[in-house]
Amino acid sequence: MIDAHIHIFPRYRSVKAVRWLKRHIPSLDVQETVDESDILKKLENCGVSSFFNYVYPLSPDETEFLNGFNHELSRRVPKAVSFGSIHPENENKEEIVRTAIIDLDLIGLKFHPFVQGFSILDERMDEVYRTLEVLRRPVVFHTGFDRLYGARLAPEEMEVFLKRYPGLVVVIAHMFYPHIDRAFDLLERYENVYLDGTNVFSGYREPTNGENIFDGFLVEESGTETYRVFFNYPLKDIERHSTRLMVGSDYPVAMNSPEEIYEHVRMLPVSEETRTDISADTARSFVERFKPGFFDRACA
Repeated sequence: MIDAHIHIFPRYRSVKAVRWLKRHIPSLDVQETVDESDILKKLENCGVSSFFNYVYPLSPDETEFLNGFNHELSRRVPKAVSFGSIHPENENKEEIVRTAIIDLDLIGLKFHPFVQGFSILDERMDEVYRTLEVLRRPVVFHTGFDRLYGARLAPEEMEVFLKRYPGLVVVIAHMFYPHIDRAFDLLERYENVYLDGTNVFSGYREPTNGENIFDGFLVEESGTETYRVFFNYPLKDIERHSTRLMVGSDYPVAMNSPEEIYEHVRMLPVSEETRTDISADTARSFVERFKPGFFDRACA
């Protein structure tokens, strides 16, 4: 298993992130004190051979520190595929991107427009995307779960983005959930798009006696109604596009335990080849596309 969506943060950020999620899912078995060693142990116990680690700054003065943090993580933990980020208010953006990719050896950049408070079409970010295009490195965007965040990244915006930066490889994290059909529409029409099914393949359920903040679908199971977050789209499209579909857990801010999430993926009613693609091989080929030989070095 390659978990394509993990958040090992510095302690001060991790505490706040877990505290925020547990306000919405109090039953989660994860502590605010969870740290790097706890997360690595959890992943190892679950049979995770490698993982993508995402950080993103909430203020411009956090950018350099977090990019350095993820660089050091990748040095300590060879199986960590570390991404950098940048804040829209940072100056000297091209220099920051080049430092992250060339000097710090980060594979690409990840953004959470809802939390960072910007539009992906913000003109301030043009220099960032153009530089990534030149360096031939990918960008990852959080999308979906709009009600939870009170914000939205519309699929129409993403299409404008893809036309504006045709040389940029883009990962659509969370697949615009619950509007998964729009994510697959872009996947069909743009060969440089990958989908990240994190939280979509979580097996998460919540009772009907509260606000449906995760946009779950009302279903009846064993005589009980519940809201479920699940892949509400034809499975044949997973089969057709499995080589551009990855999954992750979002741990430690995951909507379910990693064990349950990975088991949910293993139990998907798709072919074994497709399960292998989305649980490991797509992520592996994605990384090798930008860092040939990465896994040979990581396993050495």
